[in-house]
Amino acid sequence: MDETMARSIIESLRIGIPPRGHINQFTVGRRSEIAQLKEKLDSGTPGTMLIKANYGSGKSHLLQYLRENALQSGYVISCITLDSKSAIRFNRMDQIIGAIWRNIEIPSNEGTHGVRPFLDFICDSMEHSKSQNQKFWNDLTNKGHWDFSEALESPSMFIALRAWNTKNPQAQDLIEDWFYNPKLYAAQRKLLYYHLVLGLRDQFRDPRTEYQFYRADTGIFNFQNQEYAQSWEMLQDIDLLVRMSGLKGFVILFDEFEDVLTNLSNKNYQQAAFWNLFQFFSGKQFSGGSFFAVTPEFVQKCKSLLMKKGVYDYDFSRFDSLPAFSMSPLEVQELEELALKIMRVHGTAYAWNPNSHISNAELKAFIKKSANTPVQDRTRKTITDTVAFLDDRLDHISESL
Repeated sequence: MDETMARSIIESLRIGIPPRGHINQFTVGRRSEIAQLKEKLDSGTPGTMLIKANYGSGKSHLLQYLRENALQSGYVISCITLDSKSAIRFNRMDQIIGAIWRNIEIPSNEGTHGVRPFLDFICDSMEHSKSQNQKFWNDLTNKGHWDFSEALESPSMFIALRAWNTKNPQAQDLIEDWFYNPKLYAAQRKLLYYHLVLGLRDQFRDPRTEYQFYRADTGIFNFQNQEYAQSWEMLQDIDLLVRMSGLKGFVILFDEFEDVLTNLSNKNYQQAAFWNLFQFFSGKQFSGGSFFAVTPEFVQKCKSLLMKKGVYDYDFSRFDSLPAFSMSPLEVQELEELALKIMRVHGTAYAWNPNSHISNAELKAFIKKSANTPVQDRTRKTITDTVAFLDDRLDHISESL
């Protein structure tokens, strides 16, 4: 690790953010729990699960751990932070689809994400696919004619993939913007048809009439129709395309899921968000993997919220049946181990040797004091306190020289 990378890590830790790309290095304790999660990824069928932990106690860290290990295990992933105020509401699957596309990542494409690397990867897989999946690619492309296919569930996914494969720059720019902002294109079906179908007729012949594309009730080009049916279909298609390309599947990580309680004030929106949550857990609408970061009281909060708003005719037992993974808090000894890791990186970042200026007894006393602070986010506070402690010690050393 060089000085630049070390400083980048310290700057993340300084504000309590897990250092992206270096999560394994700063993962301590919870070995049996982490082994369970890794086993789920290794199985190839990760399923859906709530990740329960208090604010600042490691939910975001664990999601980033899942992200890094999922990529290393051969999954395509998308990590989303929900925020109703920023138009990523869980009752709106078209908004979720847009966020998924903006954050989608492929193994071996470290640092890149989004529509372009994903569709480039899929198109490349079609050309160099393994023989056991050749039938799927033949069915999808109709042996290269690309006129019509029902190999995918979402008609928009097929149209976009077909147009992307032409390598037409204008079409690719439009597809990227459409997938990132599907709501904006619900009323621009003619624009999409002209550039992605009619304008590319020299390369394929779609047998459907123009009217079939323009109709608002068909679902083509529209991610909101029929209770967001095509949004769900597109999620299934992503998972299918990934598997047919030789990878393990598609995993979605949802951070700050408590947002559905705090920022969705309309009870109908909240019920819709809960319904979407149950759809993920049923596995019928999306067969890939998904993990939701919540607090330990999330289930009770959901039930209390609905009752407070006068929603009594609700199957509250569905919340209790959601599979959950509860994270145990880090012990003081584990926080000491984490502090030692931070010390080593801090030393690399600022070219000094903390071990020569901080005794084990002093470090243990400092960590014990920080860990005993009666705050909810003990782990995060200990991390930020450790960085501040090291900064102060280095400043003191510099001043004395």
